[in-house]
Amino acid sequence: MDFGSFAEGPLLWIVFSVFIIGILARVVFFFSLILKSSKNTHLRWRYILATFGRSLLPFHSALTKRPLYAVLRYVFHICLIVVPIWLSGHITLWEESRFGWSWHALPDALADWMTLLLLLLAAYFLTRRIVVAEVRRSSANSDYFLIVLTALPFLSGYLLTHGNLDAIAFLADNMRIIHVLSGEAMLIAAVFLFYRTQLNVEKCTGCAACELGCPTGTLESRDGGGLRVFAYSHYQCICCGACVALCPDQAAELRHEIGLGRFFQTVPKQEIRSVELALCGSCGAIVAPVPQVEKVRQVITDDFIRFCPKCKKRHSAEGFHQLAPWAKKLKK
Repeated sequence: MDFGSFAEGPLLWIVFSVFIIGILARVVFFFSLILKSSKNTHLRWRYILATFGRSLLPFHSALTKRPLYAVLRYVFHICLIVVPIWLSGHITLWEESRFGWSWHALPDALADWMTLLLLLLAAYFLTRRIVVAEVRRSSANSDYFLIVLTALPFLSGYLLTHGNLDAIAFLADNMRIIHVLSGEAMLIAAVFLFYRTQLNVEKCTGCAACELGCPTGTLESRDGGGLRVFAYSHYQCICCGACVALCPDQAAELRHEIGLGRFFQTVPKQEIRSVELALCGSCGAIVAPVPQVEKVRQVITDDFIRFCPKCKKRHSAEGFHQLAPWAKKLKK
């Protein structure tokens, strides 16, 4: 058996097996953590149903912040799901397999247009990450890899059926195997792909508005040791976008992330952000996160901005009496 036959035969079934088992395991982890959630217990099943819809299409409450970009991603995901499942060539393979499954296929012309649209959007997303400075700073190497990996099966499939590759012998001889291997790699990556909340270090002030809006309690913070630490469980997240919609500093993001380790991290929650806390200059009580205090300082000039409310009131009263000694006489 040559490598091409192995990739299209045993390897393909191994990949499908890993994909099915991995997705089922993720569903089990998700169910178990959501049903154990102590926050909004009466809405648990609503969260579960809504999340299954979001796993196919990126619809959440944060879309209104960037509606055009959201629509493009929405279209991208539709093409990503519909074309591989309803492509006539893929259906033929299922018909010829041991299962003998068959279903109605997309018209070839429509499948071609959807493939080209997906490739165009993938090129836009990749260019955007390279050209836009703010997006580039927040991007990891895996973000670029994921876009290329997603587009490669569609590009190779389109060239395989429409391209004239005779001028390049290597591509002419190996395009089919490239298409198969890239498709298998995308299936494996999907098992370990998570759509999770991230807090931008440069923007986050630690105000915890994201925690207050989180319906499942997957995002939480705790204060101690002079720090506010944010912890998060990706299996308990329903990708509702509430954290993104409520963040006043545009610091909360829902981002794709590939990680083998994430697959097995069910408990405990992982730290995703820590912020230094400003302590009261008089009594040492917690005032607010340091970035939040500095942000307020840019707008309001106040000698007591790093004092707790109780000490601020006391020092303000003392200052008033120093400036207006007659107030003491009136009090007597």
